[in-house]
Amino acid sequence: MIRHVTLLAMGQMLSSSVAIPLEMLEATRARLRLARDPRAVFQVDVVAQQLQPLTMLGGFQIRPGKILDEVEHTDLIVVPALWRNPKPQLAQQADTIAWLARQYRAGASIIAIGTGVCLLAEAGLLDGKPATTHWHYLDQFARDYPKVKLQRQHLLTQDGRLYCAASVNSGADLMVHFIGLQYGRELALQVEQQFSPEVRNPFEKKVFYADQAHQHPDEVIALAQTWLQQNVQKPLLLSQLAADAGLSERQFDRRFRAVTSTTPTQYLQKLRCDNARDLLQNSNLSVADIAAAVGYNDGGYFTRIFRRLAGQTPAEYRKKVRAKLFSS
Repeated sequence: MIRHVTLLAMGQMLSSSVAIPLEMLEATRARLRLARDPRAVFQVDVVAQQLQPLTMLGGFQIRPGKILDEVEHTDLIVVPALWRNPKPQLAQQADTIAWLARQYRAGASIIAIGTGVCLLAEAGLLDGKPATTHWHYLDQFARDYPKVKLQRQHLLTQDGRLYCAASVNSGADLMVHFIGLQYGRELALQVEQQFSPEVRNPFEKKVFYADQAHQHPDEVIALAQTWLQQNVQKPLLLSQLAADAGLSERQFDRRFRAVTSTTPTQYLQKLRCDNARDLLQNSNLSVADIAAAVGYNDGGYFTRIFRRLAGQTPAEYRKKVRAKLFSS
């Protein structure tokens, strides 16, 4: 459970890369309080090397509430994007870089945004790991940090507890994803729609994972997942999947749940809805035709499943995404 979040502050940072995560966290806390959920007690601190106001672009000031040494343990750190060339700031952030390395070793998760990813690279945390950064800085980043596996085609990367976002908008997507991991997909969707009523592509569609093999070591279940991904429109025959895996249905279901935190049926429903998102966005097929294309003969049942997973009906989703993509 998240008990403490640190938002790093430093000179010449993009204040939006801290302000948006802060506001999303406050919206999360407010909804948890309304539900009388004890998880609403997490603390958020804006932290800097020194306890003095920092001037942002346009003269806007941020006042840190704590200095680094006052934060002995934190669960999540948000590293902000830096304006233009980050080199001058990096030279002044030796204490911050060392603190990041200590906190990561102590178990903290870190979300770095834009050129703020350079702080993780300076700390050596990204050596041998995937990362992304702002498109304008990709070439320089590759020269400065050759040990990092730079992903030029991805806006988001994840390796364990290290998350990188190429831009402020991608950082917002990361926050929605992280809120979902901690407090559930339904609450994350509520927060996302509060801040971004237009449709956004889901995190899973854009992220580069360090381990593309389904993030677990169970090869039998990984093969079953691959089959489901390649046969989304086909009926789920649990008995056949179990037999192919050399397991009883009960054993197969138990192992699938253990490594994916979901049932085979729920996993397939999510795959089908992800495919339906793409068709709603990129085709002129009717909702009924899309339901059939992804494996549902009953359009009403498809709509209920889609609404539960996406927080809106297929028609509402299409209306929002078409307004975003094609309005003049």
